[in-house]
Amino acid sequence: MTVSGLSINNYQLQYQLLKPETENADNNAQRQEIAGIATTAATKPATPQAQQQDETSKQQEAFLTQLMDQMLANRIGLDKQKYDELKAKIEEAQAEKEALQQQPQSPERDGKIAVLDAKLEAFGKALEGLLQQANRNREAKEREKHTVDAVQQYQLTAATDKKPTLFL
Repeated sequence: MTVSGLSINNYQLQYQLLKPETENADNNAQRQEIAGIATTAATKPATPQAQQQDETSKQQEAFLTQLMDQMLANRIGLDKQKYDELKAKIEEAQAEKEALQQQPQSPERDGKIAVLDAKLEAFGKALEGLLQQANRNREAKEREKHTVDAVQQYQLTAATDKKPTLFL
């Protein structure tokens, strides 16, 4: 909303406040009726067709998100399958650790938590190594592309070193 829109709304509100009370009472009754209709329309269950469209749109959104993640992973040279496996293992270990933390404190529980912490650290290092490998892959691809571009540029300039001839 623009500043002028805000000013207009402010003037409209002031005008409504200055109106006689009878008109305000009628307007308030109308507003309450409209609000009641709006709330009943909002609380009505959605039609099956609307629910199906919502599910379809959610599926499409999930598919597009997955596709974008895969494209990004390919772009940076990341092995998406290994990355997803490591993320799943990390989430599983974290969930197990949280469940153990809910239990009463005991030496056995503390030992299991320590083992899970070690696993989480190992998974974190593996994930970090995977990302470093992806970085190395991306850098190698960029160097290779840069080399190919340089060779093509050289070939292009070498081909244009010939003397131009004029045909009449």
